[in-house]
Amino acid sequence: MAKRKLSRRQQWRIQKIQDERLARAANKQKKTADHYNQLDETLHRGTIVSNFGATLDIEDEETALIIRCALRQNIETIVCGDKIVWQKLNNIPEDEQIQGVITALKPRKTVLARPDFTGQMKPVAANIDQLLIVTSPVPELNEGLIDRYLVAAELSHIQPVLLLNKVDTLSDEQREVLEQRLRIYQDIGYPIIYTSAKSQQGMNTLLEQLEDKVSVFVGQSGVGKSSLINALLPDANIKEGEVSLATSKGIHTTSVSRLYHINNQQQSHIIKQASLIDSPGVREFGLWAINKTDVIHGFIELQQQTQYCHFRDCKHLNEPNCGLLKALDEGIISQQRLDSYHRIVDSVEAK
Repeated sequence: MAKRKLSRRQQWRIQKIQDERLARAANKQKKTADHYNQLDETLHRGTIVSNFGATLDIEDEETALIIRCALRQNIETIVCGDKIVWQKLNNIPEDEQIQGVITALKPRKTVLARPDFTGQMKPVAANIDQLLIVTSPVPELNEGLIDRYLVAAELSHIQPVLLLNKVDTLSDEQREVLEQRLRIYQDIGYPIIYTSAKSQQGMNTLLEQLEDKVSVFVGQSGVGKSSLINALLPDANIKEGEVSLATSKGIHTTSVSRLYHINNQQQSHIIKQASLIDSPGVREFGLWAINKTDVIHGFIELQQQTQYCHFRDCKHLNEPNCGLLKALDEGIISQQRLDSYHRIVDSVEAK
């Protein structure tokens, strides 16, 4: 098919847009260069606590003050939780909000990443100690989704914790059924916490789990992640979503990435300090760009049995002398988890 020829007016409009983009980029580069020429030589350390795209708020390591900074060019994507080096700006005008420039990114101990619109993996949160997988009676408890979060956490080397929220809405019989369904994870060794942001049930236990750690809440929309953060941080005013009556699914609420601190001034329960990262990028964190051979490492009790497989490339379906099938017959592992493993492998293969 022949390429359509653009009219003179269309060519003019395209060139005008291009010129405007180049002018904005040049102006931004000039402002950044001007910032660099005014930098104080002293190096300071800090943590990213808010990400607004063009600018970032950092918490200075020495003073704990919040400083708004620009980002030096040629530094990779920076996210909440990142440890950075920054420098103060000299001769700052009174109306200038930017007080410093981030000049270096320190190595990350852990990172959560997800693909952007081009398919490239981009970090969304860094230096996280634990992933709190939030579930609730509504939306319906989904073990398959829980398993996917567990795989994501294990492959990211982040400690997962299961949390059943909204327990105040359950009768004794309903709670017993859900506790039985979650016991499979408790038997594997994962911590399980039962909470209600509304009635404050289990909140002290949650605080103890959060103490001295940087944590992230993940889970379906509508399970109460924002409600939990508001219960932990009454002054944060996180917008809370509701569950749609039509779909029984939640409505997204988080729009800006932030790192929050919980301390004794906010909670009567005595803890030293805890930190939470709330980000739209990890709101429904899942499995992306994962190799099917890596999935088994996210099922810790299954992975332990692979050493008994006769074949190194065993698919754990019907091969002879399969360690997983033998463990299944002996009651060491569960049929539910083995089936979930195969479903995730199949979904990865189908991509």
